Amino acid sequence: MERQHLVFVYGTLRQGHVNHHLLKDAHCFGMGCTVSNFTLYLISGYPYVSSKENRYTIVGEMYAIDEDTLDKLDKMEGHPRYYVRRETAVIVGGEQYSAWMYFHDPPGMLMPTGDFNDAASVA
Repeated sequence: MERQHLVFVYGTLRQGHVNHHLLKDAHCFGMGCTVSNFTLYLISGYPYVSSKENRYTIVGEMYAIDEDTLDKLDKMEGHPRYYVRRETAVIVGGEQYSAWMYFHDPPGMLMPTGDFNDAASVA
């Protein structure tokens, strides 16, 4: 059996967003949030999670993906030159997991709630 990776997505990879097609064959565990506090920014319509400021937990979805899908996500996210993929503790369905998550520390518009779906109310 091929090795599976857990990935926690918070922006355009979430259901209903432009890049979700990359996760079409992945198993979704559901909605959750990070254990630790981070900060969500929005730049030109794209979300970035920064570890520089620790304001709130980040809302997202967790998926089980294969190595090929992880490679595709890394390529799309520009890992490791643009976004950096790090293991992060998340809570999904009342259980704690360690999942990959993409981070970037740019300037941009702060997302006060930590939820990308609230972007329309801030922009």
